[in-house]
Amino acid sequence: MQGFIGSFLPWCGLFALAFVAGLAAWKFFTLRSKGNAVIARRLPAKGTHGWRHGRIVCDGQKLNMYKLRSLSPSADVILERKELTLHRQRSVTDAEGSFMSSSLQVLEISTSDDHFELAVDHSTAMALTSWLESAPDSRQERYNPQHLR
Repeated sequence: MQGFIGSFLPWCGLFALAFVAGLAAWKFFTLRSKGNAVIARRLPAKGTHGWRHGRIVCDGQKLNMYKLRSLSPSADVILERKELTLHRQRSVTDAEGSFMSSSLQVLEISTSDDHFELAVDHSTAMALTSWLESAPDSRQERYNPQHLR
């Protein structure tokens, strides 16, 4: 019995390692061609702490954020378009310029529950801003024609 367990454990470890490597490769190859590169952090944050590399994908009425160092096959953060508010846009500070390109724009966005800063390139900032501004107002009511009859 002990010989069986002794030979079984290395195979379990090898299988677990192969599974994690396969999941990481799958996420890398599927996300590489989607969305845009982003460096994001959840606010409040002090100084230059909390920045994480990843990808953002606008999926209909949702903004999906995938962290680079996450093995989760689903989005790590999902934000509803109707709830998002763009607060301001700024340039990268000198301190942030030590680990990210100074050509990036930093967008501050929030929902009622979360507050984020997203560092993106100029074209992504324009696309995200226009995607947010073209969203219907959350106060807009839609009537069901069958309900009105």
